[in-house]
Amino acid sequence: MELLSAIETRKSIRAFTKEPVPREIIKKILEVTLRAPSGSNTQPWEFTVVSGEVLENIKGDNIEKLLSGTVVNSRSNGYIGIHRERKVELAKDIFALMKIEREDREKRLEWLMRGFRFFDAPAAIIIAADKSLEGSWSMFDIGAVSQTICLAAVNYGIGTCIEEQGVVFQDVIRKNTSISEDKEVIIGIALGYPDPDHPANKLVSRRESLDVITDWLGF
Repeated sequence: MELLSAIETRKSIRAFTKEPVPREIIKKILEVTLRAPSGSNTQPWEFTVVSGEVLENIKGDNIEKLLSGTVVNSRSNGYIGIHRERKVELAKDIFALMKIEREDREKRLEWLMRGFRFFDAPAAIIIAADKSLEGSWSMFDIGAVSQTICLAAVNYGIGTCIEEQGVVFQDVIRKNTSISEDKEVIIGIALGYPDPDHPANKLVSRRESLDVITDWLGF
């Protein structure tokens, strides 16, 4: 697929078929992803790819902690103003597609749990970085490498969803992987073949027009 087409058609996939993603395809995705840009070529990213029993254990432990009432310390909790409005708008659009009413706590909880289960994807990539990089350009670099993974995946018909819920309980991730305490778990990416019939996958999130967010100077 051409690069511009991949950029235009890529979207977050929140429902997958049960078909496993071959390790060789994930390896090819990550190999090309290594060309992602990073500040001064520091390449701060470290990948842990999980599937099968390991991923199922993470999903189960996440749900257990969530239902136990453990506080979720999410980086996205502090959004205000237009940024919060966009976040709320996205949630409303998803719930409308899923036919989840605002008062339906049971369905809202089930949807929440899907996020902590990596949307039931058959594989996931967990991205971590050394804690010594905190406050540096590394978060920008992790963003660049995350998008590169998602664009490369499009070439193989693989759907992705960059999401924090699956890795927000860092103790769960460390328990089930080899990620050590001196590493910060940054983000997770769910991978799998998109379920074309699932209503959530019909969502195309809205974007502000270029005129709203761009100033042109000197032209």
